[in-house]
Parts: sequence; structure tokens; C-alpha cells
Amino acid sequence: MMDKDEVISLERASADGAYFSERAAWHQHRATQATDDSTRLLHERFAALYRWRADPCHAA
Repeated sequence: MMDKDEVISLERASADGAYFSERAAWHQHRATQATDDSTRLLHERFAALYRWRADPCHAA
């Protein structure tokens, strides 16, 4: 049985994962709209970072 702190931690990780997934999608979308390579690359890198953070294996 999980204690209260473990439940809170899992809920927080789930909420964080949803937030990071949304941010990844936003940055990926912005990358497709970029008018120059440096902006596109920046948004692609942020999208990759947020996708990585959204993975439950990488929860803080």
C-alpha cells in the first residue's frame, strides 16, 4: 500500500508529464513555422527536451 507522500508524488509526476508533453507539442509546432534555421533548431531542441522530461522514467 502506498502512503500519502507516494500518492502525491505520482500525481505530481503525472501532471508534470502532461505539462511537458504540451510544451513539447507547442515547440514542435513552432519549429514548423520558423522562418529561419536557427529558430527552427531552437524549437526542435526544446521540443526534444520537453519530450524527454515528459517520460515518466525521467521524473524528478
